[in-house]
Amino acid sequence: MLATLEKRIHERFPRYLEALENLIRIPSISFDGFDKNEVIRSAQAVKTLFTNNGFQNVQLLTPPSGRSSVYAELRTKPHNPTILLYAHHDVQPTMREALWESPPFSPEVRNGRLYGRGTADDKAGIILHIAAVTQAVAVFGDKIPNIKFIIEGEEESGSVGLQTLINDNKELLKCDAVIVADNSNFAKGIPSITTSLRGMAAVEVVVKSLKAPLHSGSWSGPIPDPAQALCRMIASLTDAKGQIVIPHFMDGITEPTKEEEDAYDSLGMTEEIFRKDSGMVSTLSLMVDKKDILKSLWRKPSIVVTAMEAGSRTQSGNVLQDSAYARIGIRLAPGMDADVAMLQMIEHLKKHCPLGMDLSLFSEDGANPFTTDISHPYFEMMKEAMTQAYGAPARYIGCGASIPGAQFFRDAFGPIPVLLTGLEDPECNAHGENESLYLKDFEHGILAEALFFGSLHK
Repeated sequence: MLATLEKRIHERFPRYLEALENLIRIPSISFDGFDKNEVIRSAQAVKTLFTNNGFQNVQLLTPPSGRSSVYAELRTKPHNPTILLYAHHDVQPTMREALWESPPFSPEVRNGRLYGRGTADDKAGIILHIAAVTQAVAVFGDKIPNIKFIIEGEEESGSVGLQTLINDNKELLKCDAVIVADNSNFAKGIPSITTSLRGMAAVEVVVKSLKAPLHSGSWSGPIPDPAQALCRMIASLTDAKGQIVIPHFMDGITEPTKEEEDAYDSLGMTEEIFRKDSGMVSTLSLMVDKKDILKSLWRKPSIVVTAMEAGSRTQSGNVLQDSAYARIGIRLAPGMDADVAMLQMIEHLKKHCPLGMDLSLFSEDGANPFTTDISHPYFEMMKEAMTQAYGAPARYIGCGASIPGAQFFRDAFGPIPVLLTGLEDPECNAHGENESLYLKDFEHGILAEALFFGSLHK
């Protein structure tokens, strides 16, 4: 069956690529401040894809935000298992458009990669699922599982309504396993199943000292600078080596198992590879020992200032600013709780706000970390399908990013297997400028999932 599926998918790959390009042309940015109608237009386009490919019960599921998700299904036989396939059709903002080599919503193929916002994260996941199911049906018929799809419309902005959406449609979405196609391969051509995710939380901070900006020559000296005050607050979160110093912040972290640590070691990550993949400045020092790079990425928390503002870089003058702003993101290690971590950070920032500055703190909805038990047979079956499709041994890896839906599915449906797969790689630059998808892995990923569906009837 491998040769048959491989041939069919290869012959139809241009149409899958075209379908993906059509989705990428829709700027479905799900953050506040962007046109929500584009997310709705993207949902409608996905809905049309399902309808045109013969899927059943196709409908929009709309959370309170109005950014619709799309549901569809394919029924085979009642006694077959039911697999829920997840991806998302919303995307990140474009960042600095001047740095894009081609417009972010005008897909372009260069050197075996498709460039555009949402190529790898995660509109390719949508097409992967649709193509894999249609080809598995063509080859294996009704022996494949019953299939359900949920294509979310607000994952990038925190999946704020997904849990409600799942709970309100629990019977509709009920399943025996979930495949989340929103993760990475360890490298190009190395298929991977992710077994752990870091959680996510964020706090917005505003410090204010004046009613309005003032002439710096006439007023600075007696009056504190809010930008410097904010910098001191941020610096208090970590020590000189970047280690988090918030009291009790690291309590409860779950260490990786020996099997997981052995899997990390087997991947052959080196400082040289990491520096090349990340694009680090050559003089920059790592904040962890080189042997702990993957463990730090996947199983330790981190704090990152994702935005700062005090005045305007393009309109800078000799001004004592009235206020300063920062958004501080937290990545949470398995075992941590997003709400607890946010409160700990907020309390720490309050204690370290200097000189009686007026302080405002705003917390965002967080996502808890996620780990999965790979003892279920589906994991080895998926690993074998990936190995066949890619022609390279599949690996178990961790991920430093967050997918709130993974835990939501477990909360709703119990300890069912949640298989985290995807098509990103270290070169894809997801969330940054010039995001891209490696097309060879796109084709191999479709084949792997189709083979997995075919293997479940044995």
